[in-house]
Amino acid sequence: MNKKLTIAIVLAALLALAAVLYFSLRGGKSVISAEAPVKFVTDIISNSSSAEHKLIANYNPTDASKAIFIFGSRKRTQSIADVLTECDAYDNVDGSSRPDGLKDFAGETFCTVANFSNFGEMVNDGRLEDMRELTARNVLAAMDTLCYVSPYDRSGMGKKPLAKLIILGSACMTQYGHYDVDSLFNALNCALPVISPMQLIADEAVATNKGKDILTVGVLAGNAPVDLYGPYIKTKAAKAGIDSVLCVGFKVPEGEDPLLSFLDRYSELGISRPMDAILIDDMDVDLSAFNESLAQITSVMNAESLTYGNLISPDFRIIDSKSRICAATYSVLRGSNLFTHFISQPRKLDYMLISKEGPEKELMLLQYNERYIPSNN
Repeated sequence: MNKKLTIAIVLAALLALAAVLYFSLRGGKSVISAEAPVKFVTDIISNSSSAEHKLIANYNPTDASKAIFIFGSRKRTQSIADVLTECDAYDNVDGSSRPDGLKDFAGETFCTVANFSNFGEMVNDGRLEDMRELTARNVLAAMDTLCYVSPYDRSGMGKKPLAKLIILGSACMTQYGHYDVDSLFNALNCALPVISPMQLIADEAVATNKGKDILTVGVLAGNAPVDLYGPYIKTKAAKAGIDSVLCVGFKVPEGEDPLLSFLDRYSELGISRPMDAILIDDMDVDLSAFNESLAQITSVMNAESLTYGNLISPDFRIIDSKSRICAATYSVLRGSNLFTHFISQPRKLDYMLISKEGPEKELMLLQYNERYIPSNN
């Protein structure tokens, strides 16, 4: 066998092995998984001459002038962008947790990328590899300046910002694709931060309940498939030494007290174990109503404490993704010196991903325009 060919084969094998041994360095922890990334990712890792490999390996995530990219459904990306552009939870001078009348992300650019694939349908149909590849392709789109002006004009290419932070807004993307993105970035030594609302609230639920044999959580997730959260939290809980996870989810009818309605449905299941936390991964929920009800339940002066007090644990928490995504984004930008420091309102740019025609089913990134949305959406 040719000596150069032998060396090439050995190098490819080592790269594939590096992809299989997934080292998650985010949050100061190292986690090793034996699961191989999706083929689309391993192909990029092993082919050092590919455009994708070079793009990731040479990417500069420390440029403060770059943008924050948010991926998911149209509604979800818009909701997250609205929360971030309106956020005022911190002092912009010293970073302390107090509003100062100024937008926390003044001068920042938020790029929403709407996906019109039916994530839930992909998962239900068992097309998990497609879901994982779709997530990786989304991230690659955020790392390239290229976008199309129209699906009917392939030569009409426009420019877009590059990413300094990526937010996976979809629970499906987080559950099935975040691992592949992290594998890809770690294998090619790319430090572009990736966070997600689902990850943040699950991590907090586990971290605040370490030492328990069982973690019992409720989930209010809007249109996201609630059954994604149980396995996701269980995986994280196992690494924290929590043996078992009980996860339930309900829709809260409009007009009812959200917390009391949730606990009523929990009680109807006949579960005797008090709930440790409710995870709210719905940007449209009125959190003040939840907190007001919780204050009534935990006060011995109110009748609600007798009816509902035994349904929640003494250290019960309401963990919402709205405030956590603001906190995490602020922490990443401040901790890595990524704020633009421009004196202007936050701005939002909208894009969309649709499939190209043809057998390859490649994705096309467009400036958002409703007339280009596929007819089946």
